[in-house]
Amino acid sequence: MAHSFLTSLNESEFKAFLREALTEILQGITPRDRDQEVMTIQEAAQFLRLQVSTLYEKTSQRSIPHSKKGNKLYFYRPELEAWLSEGKVKTSETLRSEAVTLDFQRRPSRHENRAPRPRGRAQQNPATHETKNQYPHI
Repeated sequence: MAHSFLTSLNESEFKAFLREALTEILQGITPRDRDQEVMTIQEAAQFLRLQVSTLYEKTSQRSIPHSKKGNKLYFYRPELEAWLSEGKVKTSETLRSEAVTLDFQRRPSRHENRAPRPRGRAQQNPATHETKNQYPHI
């Protein structure tokens, strides 16, 4: 019976029927809020592809973000994703470009931020700004 109903519709009627049915179905489904997605230790271990014992060890060392309520451990998915991205290994090209950028930021230009260099053996007294020769007989 359902087959005869669907086959009796032309293409535009079928699309309208399908759109209406999908709208009804999707209205009943609420999207999960990823920011508040809480995982148990088993779910977190599966997500991270770690053994549960390894995850317990990391929580006891406080090396992984987690929450504890009573004797239960909970993990937030966005925090775990951020933790994973912290360990991202940079490519050598990225490291080279960062090194060049840092070098330009830290190195003063040739004439910038330099105190004048003393000439010969004369020394300047910082308190009086007077210059005296270290070897007066010369």
